[in-house]
Amino acid sequence: MESLEELSEEETPREPTSSSSPSWKLTGKEILATKTQNYFAQTKRTKNILIQVALSIGLSSIWRFPYLCHRNGGGSFILMYFFMLLLFGIPLLYMEMIMGHWLRVDNIRVWKQLIPWLGGIGYASILVCILMSLYNSIIITWSLSYLGNSFDNSLPWNQCPLVKTINVTDLSCLQTVSHQYFWYHTTLSASGHIEEGVEALVLHLTLGVFAAWCLLFLTMITGLNTSMPLSAWASLDLWCQAGGHVLYSLGLGMGTTINFSSYKAGEDNYIQMASLVVLVNLGTSLLVTSIIFIVLGFWATTSGPTCVEKSVSKLMNLIKKGVLPQDAKPPEDILLSPALDYLEWISNLPQHLQDQVIHSTPSCSIKTQKEKVMEGPGLAFAAFSQAVSLFPGSSFWAILFFLALVIMGLNTLIRILEGIVYPLQNSISIFGRHPKLLSALVCLGGFLGSLIFTSHSGSYIMSLFDDCLVPLILTIIVAFQNVALAWIYGARRVREEIFGDLGRLLWSFFTVLWCYVTLPGLLALTTICLMQLYQTEPPYYIAWNSSMSQEVKQPYLQSTLGWVTFLSMLTFLPIPVYPLQHWWYLQDHIASDPFGKLQSKKMPLVPPKPLQLPKRHVKSQEGNGESSSKKLSLPLIRGLNLNPWQFSLPLSRDSQSSSWFSLPVITSVTSISSVRSLSLPISRQVSPASTAIDNSDQHTETKEEERRENSVQ
Repeated sequence: MESLEELSEEETPREPTSSSSPSWKLTGKEILATKTQNYFAQTKRTKNILIQVALSIGLSSIWRFPYLCHRNGGGSFILMYFFMLLLFGIPLLYMEMIMGHWLRVDNIRVWKQLIPWLGGIGYASILVCILMSLYNSIIITWSLSYLGNSFDNSLPWNQCPLVKTINVTDLSCLQTVSHQYFWYHTTLSASGHIEEGVEALVLHLTLGVFAAWCLLFLTMITGLNTSMPLSAWASLDLWCQAGGHVLYSLGLGMGTTINFSSYKAGEDNYIQMASLVVLVNLGTSLLVTSIIFIVLGFWATTSGPTCVEKSVSKLMNLIKKGVLPQDAKPPEDILLSPALDYLEWISNLPQHLQDQVIHSTPSCSIKTQKEKVMEGPGLAFAAFSQAVSLFPGSSFWAILFFLALVIMGLNTLIRILEGIVYPLQNSISIFGRHPKLLSALVCLGGFLGSLIFTSHSGSYIMSLFDDCLVPLILTIIVAFQNVALAWIYGARRVREEIFGDLGRLLWSFFTVLWCYVTLPGLLALTTICLMQLYQTEPPYYIAWNSSMSQEVKQPYLQSTLGWVTFLSMLTFLPIPVYPLQHWWYLQDHIASDPFGKLQSKKMPLVPPKPLQLPKRHVKSQEGNGESSSKKLSLPLIRGLNLNPWQFSLPLSRDSQSSSWFSLPVITSVTSISSVRSLSLPISRQVSPASTAIDNSDQHTETKEEERRENSVQ
């Protein structure tokens, strides 16, 4: 994937200009140039679509969707997810795409330009990206752990691990699938509950997190390219899980879509792009989930008595061949006994025979799986490790799969980090001058923050972030974005200004969705998530009970949920702090200059020169460049909607640097906001055309005086 700096410097490809002469009069060079321009323009559009599709297919499709689908009822979750993709995913993804392409600024400055007092939304998006980057790095670490074990000739998760001392406790591996045992015991060294083992770190996971962040740092500094019952619909938890995953999988609320659309070149049909991204995302998720469900079916059909029968049959064959002694022969009525009696027989064998019998039996669960085989976040890892072990040359396929999973995880995390680094480079000057410094600080902070997930209870803490914290924050941030654009700034106004600037008219159906469908839906989804979090029966997570060799549901303690409240409030803090900061600056400025109010009333407010609008050439729908001043027939004169602190107007929305100029303030403006200083800027909501018209008389008088003085001289 190309770096942000490279993409931001690309020029927008120009469409071939129309000529009045017929095509048969064009020379060979002109025809070749026209075909070349069309080819590169189409190539640019295709590349933009592929990049956006690649960004949407990541850990959310391979890792998160399958275990959420299995946990929430399978088909019920899929139908709910598809329903919410249509009503929320496509309209909101299109909203962020068109905002970035329209304003051509990053996620922080886009809200400062639209609604200055809601400029903190961009900073809140950065904070949620930080939280997501922390626990996404541990997923890459799990992939690295499996990748390292894939180089063994005999894959270690195919059988119970060899230990020096075999006792009854170690026989717990036979009560569950060996792949599940490998996940909890070898990969995670998991504790019994979330409050246990936080202070102790797992060494190989800590080293894996360090390696993951080192790879990310090198990538950033080098710029590498990189039949459902109706009762299920009434489940509030199902709505919350499906809605949260729609926002998570499409990257909504993180600012990454806005940033990508702002710096990429080319004119695209964003309705088609958003629809394509959603369909590819859904198709990939369904494909991966179907594979995992096949593995789960295989586990269910090979557990319990079936597994005992296979084990006894294999032992008898090995005894006949002389590989095992006659002392390892199981009782003849062992198949008529319960499956757990087979485990008891093994535990009564001598120690040297226990080792031989355990590693000669098939990799299956002796214990009958009455409930779901596996529900936790490690479902994809355990299921795919089982799947690749069935192939001939399993080590080779395991290396390929987990290497692809590592690359996909790095791609997902790079996208999240770009939502942090790119806006901060444009907002803070020192980071803009020293971009490698920001990358180093982000990666160092990410490594230190990710250490909590390498503890013995790290997978449970990751589940807390992934199930409760991040979906709630994303839902609220996207709700703020929706209400800011559709109601505060105005969906109709957005539609008119995009037509004036880009020469394209938004489909009115989407503006209706933004106002009357997505916003009420997001508010309802936020209410559901809060109810699920703070109801009398707290939410649960999947923990591992080593004595029973099975997963158990553990409720979150209130103290643990208190951290969710704290981190949520910390993430939303920039939204109220940003306007308070400007209000404080405003009050301090007025107190330091108490005579500004009187001077503003006495001094004539006549600008030295007539105000001229900045000219910017844009493209019409046919591709012909024309000045934006020709589109002033739109109702731009909307009165003076003043903002308490911002009285400035950017010269160009395309400019990456903030360039501002002072606007004359007329007498009526001073009477309305006499307590405000004249040095403060006017917001985007003040129409420059209306300001120029209101001051036309003063401009005319100034021109007459200058002309008379010149004639006298």
